[in-house]
Amino acid sequence: MRRPAPQTLGDIRHPGPQAQDRMPYAPCHAVKVECQVSAGEPLLAILGRWADCAGLSSAVLDLSGVQLAAFDYVMPDRAVDDRHAAWYSDTHSSNGTILKEAVAVLGWRDGNWFAHIHAYWQENGSWHLGHLLPETLTIADGARITGYGLVGARFEASLDPETEFKLFRVKSEPEALSGTSTNALITTLGPFTDLYEGITELGSRLPGASYSVHGIGSLAGAQFEDGPPMTGLISEILLQNGAGKRQNGKLSLPLRTVDLNKGLFLGHATPGKCPTLVTNELLLVAQD
Repeated sequence: MRRPAPQTLGDIRHPGPQAQDRMPYAPCHAVKVECQVSAGEPLLAILGRWADCAGLSSAVLDLSGVQLAAFDYVMPDRAVDDRHAAWYSDTHSSNGTILKEAVAVLGWRDGNWFAHIHAYWQENGSWHLGHLLPETLTIADGARITGYGLVGARFEASLDPETEFKLFRVKSEPEALSGTSTNALITTLGPFTDLYEGITELGSRLPGASYSVHGIGSLAGAQFEDGPPMTGLISEILLQNGAGKRQNGKLSLPLRTVDLNKGLFLGHATPGKCPTLVTNELLLVAQD
């Protein structure tokens, strides 16, 4: 039995004490990378081996265009207990597809490589956006995966006392930099932290005047400057290519989202109107 859906932000109550730092971050060095994958390879295993060989701490990768064999996924939904503010849907199965857009945050969980992946794809005439279960993913056709490899900081899963979810947290590894300068940072935004305003504040801590933003997460509703609002307060999101660019002197933050009613939304985030639900896992990279 699932709890009723929240109707206002005040209805969203996380079970634990509120963390003092709402935007924990760790500076790092990011470099553009690519990984070639072949048909029949388990995605998580091949990405982990590749990251080990490349000497990376973590990575944020673009899986757009990757063709997958049959896999499982979940979507955002109401809580199944009286503690969590939200939960996942029952598990859904896909017969396989080509991912139209997808972002993978590659980090660590229980001492092993792990990937948090949100993807957007078409199947049986319908579009879907979901949280892919990484252990079920197998490459169906060869592909070249691109993104950013990270050194000096990593995403590592641990229990978050505030939300009581096991989430990626940022962990600094400055000894891995070996004198290499930092040009990026990773962060995990806390609940109710505005996505747009959080990115803007953190971006000011990077060298230079411009940066790109990459990542995934969840929002408690959202308003868009060029599309209808997402009124459902439980959702999952992915940032699109081009996030972080300046347009008319203003940060551009294009998003895809899906809410608990399976409604799909697309648009540029409105400042102050995109509160984080559970967390947003982000990489900000300074641009030359």
